[in-house]
Amino acid sequence: MDTPSDLWTARSGRDRDDGPVPVVIGCDVTAPVGTVLLVHGRNGAPDQPQIVEIAEAYLARGWRVVAPELPNSIALPASGPADRLTMDGLRRAAAEVMVWTRARWPDAPLALAGHSLGGFAIGHLAADLGDPHHVLGASPVLSGARLLAARVAMGPPAVAALEREVPLMRAGMEAEDAAPALARVAAPLGVITGAEDGIVPLADARAYFNAAPNGRFFGALPGQNHCPAGPDVAAMLGVALAALGA
Repeated sequence: MDTPSDLWTARSGRDRDDGPVPVVIGCDVTAPVGTVLLVHGRNGAPDQPQIVEIAEAYLARGWRVVAPELPNSIALPASGPADRLTMDGLRRAAAEVMVWTRARWPDAPLALAGHSLGGFAIGHLAADLGDPHHVLGASPVLSGARLLAARVAMGPPAVAALEREVPLMRAGMEAEDAAPALARVAAPLGVITGAEDGIVPLADARAYFNAAPNGRFFGALPGQNHCPAGPDVAAMLGVALAALGA
């Protein structure tokens, strides 16, 4: 992909190019505080603005960032057909990277961050891991049922687009729910979102936050949609990470 020279991905390294899920690895310090696994959502990539915003916030606080290039993303041409995406498939791919990350830096605290369907994935991963340093969801999807309801609220064309673009995901959406997993996560959890988000409406982002027992920060920015980015988002991320002990 074409990466502007000022993006965090341009000053970062890569690993696993010949593996199932390549990763971008960034770190601006010699002794990082810990590692954050940063998971993009549907049709996402490590160099998209909403992911860049999160990565830069962690890098500024001395964290190592590991951002996988997950399968079936339009933004990643080598990742496979976008219409083959499923919620469970994205979660499983992210879980494989989490296991690799834990093995690569076994003594470093491991945090989990995710945008949209990446938020759905890290809800499950946090429960599987058992001891994440913290969890940060950006416009996080709680369940397939809520994601579908938001599409229904947008109208028939939005539902038809979902069925056309990701038929396998649509077929299994009602069975996917991260709430039971989040209920088992004792780590501090934060959520940032756009107040105008139609894909993950404010009530759904709040439900994600409320599903975990140790919610520490919830912030919704007016004028921001599903992919929050910009100076106000950067400022909110700084507050959120401070609240999470990062």
